[in-house]
Amino acid sequence: MKVSSEKVSEHREALLRTANRLLQERGFEGAAVADICREAGLTQGALYGQFKSKDALAAEAIRRTCEAGAAVWAELRDGGPDALSAFIDAYLCETHARDPGMGCSLAACVSEIGRQDPAIGAAYAEGFRRMSDLVRQALPAGTPPDEAQRRAMALLSGMVGALAIARALEKADPALSRDLLAAAREELKRLAFTSRSLPDAG
Repeated sequence: MKVSSEKVSEHREALLRTANRLLQERGFEGAAVADICREAGLTQGALYGQFKSKDALAAEAIRRTCEAGAAVWAELRDGGPDALSAFIDAYLCETHARDPGMGCSLAACVSEIGRQDPAIGAAYAEGFRRMSDLVRQALPAGTPPDEAQRRAMALLSGMVGALAIARALEKADPALSRDLLAAAREELKRLAFTSRSLPDAG
């Protein structure tokens, strides 16, 4: 029986949502195709009818979660003048640290991307560029373009790294995890809004 285009779209969304969550919770090796299909309520045939491989599904899932991050950013940006501080607070909060499955792929997958298919690495790089550009746009007016680009990449890297380490610490030392998030929030805001250009390391 032919599946309607609406059902095809629903199946695709279910696979992407489930793959994103399991990849972030279990890693690329731990999120098996059978598990993704079972939790999405679909067959493996349905998955391969939508995506040519697990790698193709994973690459699209990373793109989707970065799109979701950009949408959150847009809401914060439109909600007030201090969007960058609000974004840092939202990204480096304890709730985000405790729930990798529903959070940012940039942090959840950072240690694995270099070992994956090039298409997955390209999707990750695309997401990083996009989020970095959003951070750059929110930096104080008058920041020189080259400095703004460097600062934005440093800020986003600091956010991603701090969140990843806070998650690594959460079970063994929850207090240290919380302290790390608080320290990162404070220091990254300082970097974001400092008016002093640092000497060129070169």
